[in-house]
Amino acid sequence: MRWFNRLLLVLPMLASHAATAATSGAAASDPAATPGAFIALCYHEVRDDVRGYADPYAVDAAELAAQFAWLHGNGYTPVSLGQIVQARQGGKPLPAKAVLLTFDDSYFSFYTRVYPLLREYHFPAVLAVVGAWIDTRRIETIWYGEKSTITDASFPTWGELREMAASGLVEIASHSYDLHRGVPANPQGNLQPAATARIFDAATGAYEDDASWRARVRADLARNMRVIERETGHRPRTIVWPYGSYNEELVRMAEELDMPIALTLEDGVNTANLPLTAVRRTLIVHNPALADFIAVVRGQQYPEPVRVVQVALDDVYDQDPAQQEHNLSALLDRIEVLKPTHVYLKAFADTDGDGVADALYFPNRHLPMRADLFNRVAWQLVTRDDVKVSAVLPVTAFRLPQQHPLAERGPGADFQRLPLFEPEMRTLVSEIYEDLARYASFDGITFYDEPHHEPQRDELEIEFTQQLAARVRMFRAPLSTARNLVVEAALNPEGEKRFARTLAAFAEDYDQVALMAMPVLEGATDPDARLAALIARVERMTGESGARRKVVFMLHNQQKYYSRAPQNLPGEVLARQMRALQLGGALNFGYYTDDFLHDRPSLARIAPAMSLRIYPR
Repeated sequence: MRWFNRLLLVLPMLASHAATAATSGAAASDPAATPGAFIALCYHEVRDDVRGYADPYAVDAAELAAQFAWLHGNGYTPVSLGQIVQARQGGKPLPAKAVLLTFDDSYFSFYTRVYPLLREYHFPAVLAVVGAWIDTRRIETIWYGEKSTITDASFPTWGELREMAASGLVEIASHSYDLHRGVPANPQGNLQPAATARIFDAATGAYEDDASWRARVRADLARNMRVIERETGHRPRTIVWPYGSYNEELVRMAEELDMPIALTLEDGVNTANLPLTAVRRTLIVHNPALADFIAVVRGQQYPEPVRVVQVALDDVYDQDPAQQEHNLSALLDRIEVLKPTHVYLKAFADTDGDGVADALYFPNRHLPMRADLFNRVAWQLVTRDDVKVSAVLPVTAFRLPQQHPLAERGPGADFQRLPLFEPEMRTLVSEIYEDLARYASFDGITFYDEPHHEPQRDELEIEFTQQLAARVRMFRAPLSTARNLVVEAALNPEGEKRFARTLAAFAEDYDQVALMAMPVLEGATDPDARLAALIARVERMTGESGARRKVVFMLHNQQKYYSRAPQNLPGEVLARQMRALQLGGALNFGYYTDDFLHDRPSLARIAPAMSLRIYPR
């Protein structure tokens, strides 16, 4: 404990430094100061010196002490889960700028480095325990996505956990017994979080079914609850989802096991109206300096710009598995250079370019599966390129196979849509979306359909897409939603009233509205002026509602739908349009569809225009 005694000598200096950092710039209004709100911070291992250590989630002990000193000296009050629950039940309100301190994986360093600091400051904290790791006391590797880190981590004994729990400062939460690992989740062998993934058996070529998945996960959660209660005398009321991967089925399962509180890795402030079944936490990574930590706690003062690239899996797919992997590598390399925040990934096959899904790229009950490819590509994009993947699927434009019982009522040779007024069709589409969520890992859904300009149908589809999102969240959460929207009516004064209603409704009901902008293809003599007019019209329609932040201007790169043959805009033209959007005040933009196999648009031209490092806002 010599390190801690030395630390006590410098705590006053750390507090002084923290106060200086706190006043070094004008602070924005703190979202955690809202009545009833709290922020939650997620830590992992704490080490004396993290330099050269491979784990990006490890924090230096001195940095942690400085962070605690800054919280203590700047009006932040760490609170316990008990205080939060009591406040939600009408008891004593939470203090302003309340903070929930959480530590995942129950490393031995929590006992030796964190626990003494908690006692010094009288800070409560939540410690998430992986039962199997405590029983074995040591693991050789820690798995993060596709990567594993060799570690010398060790873990406290159950006796040491009992000691900390008895102090009243540390609440023991369940982090599963043995779900903090990856399991094979597709034919290509990708390892994905054991709690949410359906295990793929390479020997049989089959996925784990619903009943087997539920039984496996429920047994694990129940086992860890029993072990923690037996060893500490306290039954955990909180589940901390490994890797932050969860869904609504797991939430219900945890509630049935008397764990009504669940901690996620979704970022943001927990306001009084957000349920405790999905507590947001900010992950502390890369051992942040104090100034960076302060920025994390105070939250972003400005909205994060969005950059989107839309990709068609038709361009990745190849009958030759080796060529298909080569195509995937080309995509991953390109996205790594472009560094978008999001990839809209089309999960359906449209080989004839008519906008109707002829087949799907995931196992499902209704359409042919061209290849079991979506989960593979989405997972590689997330883990290798650090982007958010939104699955693009039609709402109604599905072509059913001839042998399907409902084929006669589906799209024919001419462009049609499934009739959503028929309950059987709504069930069919819902099951397609549910199957996607069951067998794939992704961050969001982009609801895609060609324009129809029917107000009654717009309202029906908005209601239906909300139902689809609920079906997806059964197996995939948290989930963001986006909806594509054509812009012709926005520039047509006669259609403004109808378009304004649609844009307002879309902005209210979806997290993103993808405005499909194509000034060159629309024949604009001055594309930049047309984009400026579009931005101005959108700003007038959205006003001060904040809806403008949800609008993503998607520039059209190809004419496939209109000409049935690829005709790409030159990269310099697309880049100039992106710059025009920025100069006009657009926060978010992207383009569709990227032809990564033929460098269209030119990477050298488009990457600087897409980059948030060159043009951050």
